[in-house]
Amino acid sequence: MQKEKENIRDFYNKTADKFTQTRQKFWPEFEYIKQEIATIIWHKWKIKILELWCWSWRLYTYLLNFFPEELIEYKWIDISEKIIKIAEQTWWNFEVADMLEFLEKQDQQSFDFIVAVASFQHINLYRERLLIMKNIYRILDYDGKVMMFNWSFSHWFFKKYTLDIFKSFLIGILSLFTKPINDIFIPWKQDNKTYYRYYHIFFLFEIKKLAKISSIIVQELCYISKTWEKTVSRKQARNSMLVWKKDIM
Repeated sequence: MQKEKENIRDFYNKTADKFTQTRQKFWPEFEYIKQEIATIIWHKWKIKILELWCWSWRLYTYLLNFFPEELIEYKWIDISEKIIKIAEQTWWNFEVADMLEFLEKQDQQSFDFIVAVASFQHINLYRERLLIMKNIYRILDYDGKVMMFNWSFSHWFFKKYTLDIFKSFLIGILSLFTKPINDIFIPWKQDNKTYYRYYHIFFLFEIKKLAKISSIIVQELCYISKTWEKTVSRKQARNSMLVWKKDIM
């Protein structure tokens, strides 16, 4: 397993108890997910949803407030064995899996909606990101949709992680940019220890380039602001949001 991917699995295994306790509230961005699901669920008897490495099962709980349970067939995968073990106490349709390995095993057109909330940013290799997007496209049914949310270089992010960002920028410059300046290890403190997890903080042009090479037609690519509105301003952003639909050509 890649060093960065092992870092992510170890981080979530070691911090799972506390981390899941901090992930009880619903993300405001879930409203956008609900809206996109609503555009495709009306013409299907049941919608098959796949969530990739979400670190919690709160999105499914959120959706059940708006859609009947019998209309949703929900699948969740995660790289952390510990988080899955905690999930066993409340939910059942899950699997410990590497993101790319899981996608490659799925049949074509087997899901109607695929979502990655703050997880694609943990994939460190460009080739793997590309393969993930191509496989997502392959297993997505026609008229299905995909949504991805990732952290952004917002004013808040720069203010909170100034030193960590500076280190990453310096490493990138000293390597003559053979190492990306936006590969960052973010600290998390727990029980007098500091753990670090790998992030690739995407610029929008990177996501657009990945989508283009993967033959994906972008429906929407923007930032979500601190007031949970769509914006083009990176400084005011919380996260980036990508939406695409698989159309019949």
